[in-house]
Amino acid sequence: MEKVVLAYSGGLDTTAALHWLKRVRGFKVTALALNIGQGADLDEVGQRAIEAGADAVHVVDNRRTFVKQFCFKALRAGARYENAYLLSAALSRPLIATELVRLAREEGARFVAHGAPPKGNDQFRFECSVAALDPQLQTIAPLREWEMHTREEIIEYAKRNRLSVGPFSDLSFSTDRNLWGARTGGGVLDDPNVEPPESAFQITVNPRNAPNEPEFVTVEFEQGEPVSVDGQKLHPEELVEKLQTIAGRHGVGRADTMENRILGFKSREIYEAPAATVLHAAHDSLEQLTLDHEMVAFKQVASQRYARAVYDSQWFSTLRESMDSFFRESQKFVSGSVKVELYKGSARVIGRESPYSIYDRESANIRRSGGLPDNSIQGYLDLRRIAQTTRAFRQKPKV
Repeated sequence: MEKVVLAYSGGLDTTAALHWLKRVRGFKVTALALNIGQGADLDEVGQRAIEAGADAVHVVDNRRTFVKQFCFKALRAGARYENAYLLSAALSRPLIATELVRLAREEGARFVAHGAPPKGNDQFRFECSVAALDPQLQTIAPLREWEMHTREEIIEYAKRNRLSVGPFSDLSFSTDRNLWGARTGGGVLDDPNVEPPESAFQITVNPRNAPNEPEFVTVEFEQGEPVSVDGQKLHPEELVEKLQTIAGRHGVGRADTMENRILGFKSREIYEAPAATVLHAAHDSLEQLTLDHEMVAFKQVASQRYARAVYDSQWFSTLRESMDSFFRESQKFVSGSVKVELYKGSARVIGRESPYSIYDRESANIRRSGGLPDNSIQGYLDLRRIAQTTRAFRQKPKV
């Protein structure tokens, strides 16, 4: 009997996929469940896999690796897909694929499988990552191969086969969650003109119901990487968990997007990223204090390309790896602390300091002399006027 290693979350799709692989395709199934901060009881998830037919279950705690090697790299890069999505799911897929390949080799399996839908982005992220890591492995995508075409049919399959599908109350939604954020789509959210119901949100309170008093957090960075909150040194996963709790209760990090998917069409996605939102705001502010104008301007362009590479399943690419080298070098002096106010859905930077600040208070004060000689300013101004003066003589500008 052939073996297959399935990336298993314990939700509707992967539970139905596990049962299908075992009962319909006749595989010996090993379920791989990763702890990346999804908030699930992994003992319960493992039991659910056994009940669905798994021959073995492996549970691996990858929270620190996920945050340190994936999320913090994206943070250094300032990566936001289409200026809104902080890439929570996209960053987790290459890590899951890495563990799939590792376990498949240990188990002597020729196949790996995932529960990504046929129009979604994750099928590309899983399968491109597996191909990069071990092109000899074959990938099975049950949701592309079986006869079920709607979520309702999958729900009916699960009910018919008495499959437990987890605690999320509304099965009409497709959900994903980890330490870096949560995603919800489908159901009533497919109508872009419908306000998301509160049941669509997993880790943040409604900003309207958030505390009426602001809360303040101070995040310290070393070379672009957060290392402490309010003076307390924390491991990466602990730091993110703490900020997720604090910022989540203030409704920080909600986003309602119309996103351009890999296949070219748009989809409506609801994202929550409380910790990532605070960290990006703080990191941006510290970069503005410590990086010069040319670096800030170029980094904005590079950040967009990095985000697209992550989103478009190019994690294991020369481009992404080379850009990481650039971003790592750019963070050499991005160290210091940033104070952030959390209030009713907003994360507002209200203070920042760094031993490497290139802010010159004397030069910046326009009402006081000092810092720059007046004759130097006049010469620089004359140079800046040349292009406008030349055009004024040759090509009259429109008024």
